[in-house]
Amino acid sequence: MLEELLPEYNSIVIHYGEIALKRSRRGRFERILHRNLEELTGVKIKRLQGRFIMNLEPGMDAAGLLEKIGRSFGVVWYAPAIRASSLEELRDKLLDILPRVRVRSIKLVVKRSNKSFPKTSLEVAKELGGELASRLGLKVDLKKPDRVVQVEITEDGIYASLMKLRGPGGLPLGASGKILGLYSGGACSALACWFMMKRGCRIDLLHIHDEELGEAVIRSELMRNAERLLEYASRIRVYLASSSPLLSLMEGAPSVEKPTIRIAFMLRLGEEVARLKGYPGLVLGSRLEGSVELDGLLQMLSMRSLPVHMPLIALTSEEISRRCEALGLHALTGRRENYPAIPDPLDLWRRLEEPVRRAIERLEVYDLRLGAGPAQIT
Repeated sequence: MLEELLPEYNSIVIHYGEIALKRSRRGRFERILHRNLEELTGVKIKRLQGRFIMNLEPGMDAAGLLEKIGRSFGVVWYAPAIRASSLEELRDKLLDILPRVRVRSIKLVVKRSNKSFPKTSLEVAKELGGELASRLGLKVDLKKPDRVVQVEITEDGIYASLMKLRGPGGLPLGASGKILGLYSGGACSALACWFMMKRGCRIDLLHIHDEELGEAVIRSELMRNAERLLEYASRIRVYLASSSPLLSLMEGAPSVEKPTIRIAFMLRLGEEVARLKGYPGLVLGSRLEGSVELDGLLQMLSMRSLPVHMPLIALTSEEISRRCEALGLHALTGRRENYPAIPDPLDLWRRLEEPVRRAIERLEVYDLRLGAGPAQIT
């Protein structure tokens, strides 16, 4: 239906939900969302009472703009719309459009933010819905209509939408500061970052790699999930640290303890990068599936001094898989590692100081921007 009616759509209506509940912070959150939408779409957007409006000009890629709006945190729902300056003009446009939608029944839902409009929402719904139904031979069905026509009467005109598209919701990106994601390259670490982004956090990533140079990593499959996050964030900074300073410490350790040592290295390195670059906390993609397999991870978490957010901690494997599939996140091949407890975690935390210092000295930093190639920062 979108392709059929694209020539008639001259606007996009954008609604938010949770922002409106924040009272004293509502104005700030609205300004952040407004800025984010304009930055992501490159189009000027009007801010009205309780909604945003984007005017579509001839030649604009409406489908592409809708796709970008659908990745803007803070947007609850949005819709391509027909704008009219009067009810009569809107009626004539709907009389032309509705026959092409091929429906037998309709329902009008009218909202009136412009309280100076002479008719109430209920009066408009009855009059306009009744006239459309009688002239087009349609049935008005308030319970199970073939098509719901959403009409919004604003101070800027009257808008009608024949479809509602769901946005990601949450808080606008940047409303809650920034945070550093400990990124393995797998779907779980990326999903954990996505959840923190939904709570308004701008996310940058720290990845520990086994390559000689970070250039090979930044263009590899390991960044595939980071590119999916980039579609929601527009820009992400990636810190690449070599694992070589850790290898000597792991050489004499039992193989069963090596995953725990590696996660301890990641946490300690993450804390150091966070302190140097001004991140107030870390994000980790681990989750609790049993008390034994995460004993080592919980030991390491007890050593940390910065907050470590674990958004997946209460999700089942099925829920995580469903979320990852919906977002297009790709799992890396291989078995998920467990983190067994080690004899002296405090001693390990101390011994990590020198490997972390050497990893910081060799840290490589890249900027990822939507629509552009990675750029290394010296």
